[in-house]
Amino acid sequence: MATTSCDVAIVGAGLGGCFLALLLSRRGRDVVVIEQGPSVPSAGADFLKPPGLRVLARHGLANLVGRNGLRRDLVRYYHDGDPIQDCHFPDGGFLIRPYRELVELIYTSCAMEGVEFRFDVSIDDIATDGNRVEELTLSDGRRLRADVVIGADGTKSAIRRALGIEQLTMPYERLLMRVATVPLSASVAQLNRLYFSSEGWMTYLYPISRDQARVFVGLPPEADKEIFQDGIPVLLDELKKFVTESSDAFNFLLPATWQRIKVSSLRVEAYHKGNAALLGSAAFACHPMTGMGMSYTLHDAEILADVICAAGSDHELLDRLLGARYEPRREAHRELIDYGDALASTFRDRAAYLAAFRPDLHVHGESAAPAHLEPAG
Repeated sequence: MATTSCDVAIVGAGLGGCFLALLLSRRGRDVVVIEQGPSVPSAGADFLKPPGLRVLARHGLANLVGRNGLRRDLVRYYHDGDPIQDCHFPDGGFLIRPYRELVELIYTSCAMEGVEFRFDVSIDDIATDGNRVEELTLSDGRRLRADVVIGADGTKSAIRRALGIEQLTMPYERLLMRVATVPLSASVAQLNRLYFSSEGWMTYLYPISRDQARVFVGLPPEADKEIFQDGIPVLLDELKKFVTESSDAFNFLLPATWQRIKVSSLRVEAYHKGNAALLGSAAFACHPMTGMGMSYTLHDAEILADVICAAGSDHELLDRLLGARYEPRREAHRELIDYGDALASTFRDRAAYLAAFRPDLHVHGESAAPAHLEPAG
């Protein structure tokens, strides 16, 4: 088949890829997004914290994504059934909206701007010349040449592998995660509650709409088979030991479908080479306890859009700007990953967890921002 060309090729139509495509198309760039799935991905976090909301507001999207979403300004934390702290989110709080809905909103905005999406297409081959990606061969036989290539294609990124960028993946082996979507109960509608136990369990309950809720259960790996593979009547007995103010949700948990989630941290040695850069979970992954992954990715996409547009067609300038303005994000991501590691390794111990908890990162996404944390009363 014939070879086509574009200004920017983005591999991956998740939140980061779609948002970057939107920003670039608004500035007149010809953008093609390649997605191996039949539509935009559905797996992702349901939260946008204040840093991510500020990014969207800067680009006129705050009202769009906030419409039909749920605003919260408080999360209450418990340990072995006792409330241990309230985490407040000022200035409008954070937004809860199912990941797929959020991505579909950005995708629709992209389509209105003329972004080309190619679904059900994967990357068969990546031709490189030195540090430059020259051509993508797609699974449908088409070839694509782009001035800039963005790998927003997840933790197993084909672009990252083609660039030879090394990664370090660390599974959180002592905490397996399960998630279910259930009918909304009164306690969950009232307040987001996150429960920990000294036996290595956690449960997070929060609403995702006016009539549905999401429930996450984290547990030691040795307990997973007994509870989730051999039948789960014992689940309620375990939860009753430390989930003290959400008992009205228990009846919805037994008939629920529980999906297992693999959770790992991901660090890479570089975020770009030549004309190609990594975005989202192709570049970094932190423990979901931080709740900041999507907000960081939106800011990363904003930086990438500025760099790509500033470089124009100057490939050497693009390389320099990516090094000067995008690579420093690795340090911010490293701090967030380390923070997630600290939360995941201390939650069994009340005092250790409270000592590890950082309101500056948890609420504001920045070091040493004003704290909004107080003991639960």
